[in-house]
Amino acid sequence: MTHFRQTFRLLSFLVAAVATVAPAIAQETAQATTPDPVTGLLAPATPAQQELTLETVLHQGGPILWITLALGFIALVMAIYFLFTLTPGREAPPKLSRRAAEQIRSGDLRGAYKMCEGRDELLSRVILAGLKMAEHERYIIQEAMESEGQRGAAALWQKISYLNNIGVIAPLLGLLGTVWGMIGAFNTIAFDSAQVKGITMAFYVSQAMITTAGGLVVAIPALLMYYYLRGQAVKVIARVEAQASEFVELIVRSQAE
Repeated sequence: MTHFRQTFRLLSFLVAAVATVAPAIAQETAQATTPDPVTGLLAPATPAQQELTLETVLHQGGPILWITLALGFIALVMAIYFLFTLTPGREAPPKLSRRAAEQIRSGDLRGAYKMCEGRDELLSRVILAGLKMAEHERYIIQEAMESEGQRGAAALWQKISYLNNIGVIAPLLGLLGTVWGMIGAFNTIAFDSAQVKGITMAFYVSQAMITTAGGLVVAIPALLMYYYLRGQAVKVIARVEAQASEFVELIVRSQAE
């Protein structure tokens, strides 16, 4: 929360800076349209306002916007992949659970071991860890399965954490673009000639706003997808833990018989 508060305060300061620069731009524009005191004619009009296109946005955003959009593309690919793979049905298939339970009940531990071997589902790895310790005492079997479950859960959290990282980095890149644009705007006020000052200041302020918007456009969907996938990961882990407890009892009973 402290990080977000500091970011919000910095953004507020930069918005205030933009509000300070805007009147200067308006003043430059007004000066450009003031009638000449000798001839009574208006100064040459500025070019007609051009429509804001994607090409213009990419050009004004600069390298910072390009990097932000690249992160957005990576987040999109990862989100689509996780939507199809990070599900309770994928990591703990009911069919696998039923077949493994039937084989263990019938005493065919070797058959259950071969069925789980080589599979990448979290449940299959947990069952496999328990079957490897089937000849030991109950607490050893349980510890082996819990350890494998913890490793699998850590791997799930690590996967989806990349979306969270992108959601945090993207607005910071936008903030960097905002700072860079404001530096350019104030540098224009200090050093550029009056003829081009208004146009140059407008360019840098536009760059600041575009990079900020780009960072938010990437960060908001990335964080929303992260929170959704976090819920999916919780469901996967809960289902695997529940089924792992059942398989511990099945393995112990099978060895006792």
